[in-house]
Amino acid sequence: MKAWALAALVLCSLLSLDGLADPAPAQAPASLILRGESKKSFDDVILELDYAITERNFRITGRNTIGKGLRERGYEDFPDVEVIHFCNLEKAREVLLIDPDFVAQMPCRLSVYRAKDRTVVNVVTLPEDHQDPRVNAFAHRINGQLREILAFVMEQD
Repeated sequence: MKAWALAALVLCSLLSLDGLADPAPAQAPASLILRGESKKSFDDVILELDYAITERNFRITGRNTIGKGLRERGYEDFPDVEVIHFCNLEKAREVLLIDPDFVAQMPCRLSVYRAKDRTVVNVVTLPEDHQDPRVNAFAHRINGQLREILAFVMEQD
């Protein structure tokens, strides 16, 4: 197993264990979610997101293909819905050295779904109200990259 894959597995395991002790909120506050809509197809938006994510040195760590899964279970008309999880291990290491508890905010994630004739992208940003200004600076930098990812897909419309 490659070193980065093992590190990602350990990080995800730690995040899962952390959730057992003090579960995270089921939903991010609305103020942390950025939303964009595009006339492009679902598949085109997914391809552009994949490109924009990897161009910023993030790696996609997981995909939840919810719409496809529901269609496979017999819900024939269920629209495309996908959640993409992505992370940069060096950035995870950086925040772990400052405040290990903040890494529970990672990996970064976004959702993509079809609504009427549009493809909608929601990106969950990191909170910037931590007591440690170094964590806020980290969150601010990551949020800038998340905004760039969303803007890349929306600019191509």
